[in-house]
Amino acid sequence: MKSSTTTLSKGQRVKDILNTLGIWTILLLLFLFLAVTTGDTFLRSTNLINLVRQICVNGVIAIGATFVVCGGEIDLASGKMAALAGCGSAMLIVDYGMNTWLAILIALLVGVVFGGISGVVVTLLKVPAFIATLGMMYVLDGLVLLMTRGTPITGLPDEYVAIGRGYAGPIPIPVIILLVLVLLSAFVFRYTQFGRNIVTVGENAVSSRLSGINVAAIKIAVFAVGGAMSAAAGVMLTGRLSSGQPTAADDLSLTGMAAVFVGGTSSTNTQGAALKTLAGALFIGMINNGMNLLEINAYWQKIVLGIIIILAIAMDVYRTEKAARQA
Repeated sequence: MKSSTTTLSKGQRVKDILNTLGIWTILLLLFLFLAVTTGDTFLRSTNLINLVRQICVNGVIAIGATFVVCGGEIDLASGKMAALAGCGSAMLIVDYGMNTWLAILIALLVGVVFGGISGVVVTLLKVPAFIATLGMMYVLDGLVLLMTRGTPITGLPDEYVAIGRGYAGPIPIPVIILLVLVLLSAFVFRYTQFGRNIVTVGENAVSSRLSGINVAAIKIAVFAVGGAMSAAAGVMLTGRLSSGQPTAADDLSLTGMAAVFVGGTSSTNTQGAALKTLAGALFIGMINNGMNLLEINAYWQKIVLGIIIILAIAMDVYRTEKAARQA
């Protein structure tokens, strides 16, 4: 009996490892494909550094979306939250002479507040997350346009620009920020009660409530974390562009969610969620970079991304139904 249990445990561990490595295997195959089809252009150090820098903003957005998805919800407002944080912090610095780091801290807190508001609307007002965050997306978009009048905010100090374009030795600062957030998120999911509660609530909110977990508090918290991550991504994007651009983050909500689902994370499949989301962000960034190098029309890139999202969600539905049948 003990031997059978041990074998089952080992089999489950192998299955979990393969589940985590699945997207990384696909990523490796894509890397090899682009290395062959683009000649030596893809493998040039300048292109690889540019690729890694480009995925950092989407990667940070996606990590925030991972918390929301693992909690059983969805957030469509993350891109506009990024725009508000980037433009808002830029305005505080340029127009009001505020200290750079204080302005960034305020931007992050604003992200927490608006994310928390979305969570309150979803949990206490019982508005479906899709509708609640869609409405919040329009609210945030209106706020950005009112603040900026639709014009970029320029004249940012060097320390702000360094967040998006600077280096710590040979390593781009955005890469360091992304890796720190990925590792921190992986730690939260694996070793903290908060992370375990997120997973439990995402899998079954009713049973979680019956077992004593404050479901409303957990859902509000994951939206707040998502808002903070979106604000951080907005600051990184503004630094990279050296200006607050009101429309620069328009696609980030969808690409962030796409990275989560392409990585294979869902409310019922949370094993290695943070690392899988990182792989999903790399996959999407590599697809876009490869299509640019192959000179494929930008409109086709959107079509390809849409197809990838559909296939990723279809695979998640298939895995969920298969697991339910086995159970």
